[in-house]
Amino acid sequence: MKKEDKIESEKKVVAEGEVKEILPGLKYLVEVDFKGIKHKVICYVSGKMRTHYIQLALGDLVRVEIPLSDIDKGRIVYRITNKNPRSAPPRRPKK
Repeated sequence: MKKEDKIESEKKVVAEGEVKEILPGLKYLVEVDFKGIKHKVICYVSGKMRTHYIQLALGDLVRVEIPLSDIDKGRIVYRITNKNPRSAPPRRPKK
């Protein structure tokens, strides 16, 4: 792989979307609204979100990085929090 190809493959678009469906294997179907165009993207959770146990629920707003090489796949990098406690994912019961 040439250096020019590597730089071109690293170009990404950052967009905000809503989690529409939870898929097996820690993947999510996210509907992204980018400049008025709605598009469905299959996304996985970034490594830092996994290590910090950030959970996602249906209807959550998330920030997604989409590479220009494949616009049907993406990576969820941030969960946009709402002040509404009903939108938070369920917590484990206390013992």
